[in-house]
Amino acid sequence: MSLTKYVGLLAFTAVAASATAASVEATNDTNAQIAELKKELNELKSQNGDKWLTEERASQIRGVVQDVMADADTRSSLQATAATSGYNNGFFIASPDGNFKLQVNGQVQVRTSYAWQTNSAWNASRVVDQTATKAQYGTEIRRAKLSFSGNVVDPSWQYKVTMAYLPANSQTVADTTSPYNTAGANSGNGSASTANLEDAYINKDMGNGMSLKMGQFKSPFLREELVSSANQLGVERSVVNQMFSTGWTDGIQLTAGNDNLMGMISFNNGGNNANFATQNMSSTDGAYAQYAITGRIQYLVSGNWAQFNDMTSMRGGGQGLMLGAGFNWQHGGNQNSLFDPATGSFGGVGSANTDAGFFTYTADVSWDLGGANLYAAFFGNMTGSLPVQTTGTPPVVVAARNGSSIQSYGSLVQGGYFISDNTELFGSWQWYNTVNQGGNNPITVGQNNVFNAQMNNIFTVGLNIYLNKNVKFTFDTGWAANGIVFQGGIYNQAVAGTNWQTAGDSNSGGQWLGRAQIQVVF
Repeated sequence: MSLTKYVGLLAFTAVAASATAASVEATNDTNAQIAELKKELNELKSQNGDKWLTEERASQIRGVVQDVMADADTRSSLQATAATSGYNNGFFIASPDGNFKLQVNGQVQVRTSYAWQTNSAWNASRVVDQTATKAQYGTEIRRAKLSFSGNVVDPSWQYKVTMAYLPANSQTVADTTSPYNTAGANSGNGSASTANLEDAYINKDMGNGMSLKMGQFKSPFLREELVSSANQLGVERSVVNQMFSTGWTDGIQLTAGNDNLMGMISFNNGGNNANFATQNMSSTDGAYAQYAITGRIQYLVSGNWAQFNDMTSMRGGGQGLMLGAGFNWQHGGNQNSLFDPATGSFGGVGSANTDAGFFTYTADVSWDLGGANLYAAFFGNMTGSLPVQTTGTPPVVVAARNGSSIQSYGSLVQGGYFISDNTELFGSWQWYNTVNQGGNNPITVGQNNVFNAQMNNIFTVGLNIYLNKNVKFTFDTGWAANGIVFQGGIYNQAVAGTNWQTAGDSNSGGQWLGRAQIQVVF
């Protein structure tokens, strides 16, 4: 083959290589041009033999090569300025410089449950509610969520908005007619199924492990509550979590941390006081908190922070150990001190929005073993500065303090073990105890709530099957040794979302619960 032929072939090879480096569209156009040039080359070769490549034609070929390469560079530049999109733990669209990003995530949980009370527990329940049934069962959409998150201006300005469909009374109790007296103007969906706003905040990453968050978010208190419902070990969070959890709130939070230590402090509207407007602090409805300060500290003994974003530890995952502790200190709103002739009394504590002081605390340890996991937590609450209880008929009214304090305690121990790469066995033990006025007398006669003297042990065993990271089946069954007598926890977090039935008496017998759930996340 002659030198001129080699020159021609090398020129076309350069054109093809340049086009390949460009976008798909540029490649298609370039291939068409190459095919046309090859056709012309063959015609020239057949007509002129080895004399086909004159200086003029060589110059023309060089011009074509330069034009094609310039066109490829232009198309690549245009491609670089276009938005990028795809899926990476959520569907996203973003600018190539990363300054603007929108990510969409979703979660759907479909659950079937069956709760069955013993005869003694059922009879006690009918004392409080004559329509109480021995068994409750059915299928529900436990959660259906859409979350929008990302950043604007630059990666340090972050945002998140989460909308969630929730069944009636599944998150918080907000029924002022309830005999359980857990009313509150808070984030509860009350007696109706609703689309509820959960997260709605702006977070500024200030660098060096510091960030400032403002808006609506989960107050930094209980680890089990802070871990997403999509990443729990069992079907649902524990009853003791519902008893002590502060849930969502509106406020401001400062976070500071490094590779081993993280601290969070928040000034907010109070536990589960979200989705409502600014309150008049002189109001007398007792349905909000005057102030609340919440804090949590975590120490990473080993591992990394990301691995503790869930309550399990997959096979092949790293080992890690994390210690944590937190508190919530709040004072309820000013309670109306007028005598209520309808009830013949006033003053009982129904929730942390009542006119009293509440100091709640926790300590926990999380241990990931790469195929097994252990978690243990202790909880406590002290209720003091109790309101005055008045009884009688005016003008004869007797006033007395509601005891010195109410003490509540709880604990949770749970663990899981993978028997195969996608199958996990788990179990848990829960305990809680409330001491009211140093004895067993309810704070408000005829009303059973979380501040009544009570004690319980709850045992659960179950099975997780992970089809992949997006689809999970969970089955569990549990036994509560005594009746669960509160519908809402200290901060109104609902028990109904756990599918356990509330009972009329904590000492009248227990109940069985079976649950099955499929979860899809994206």
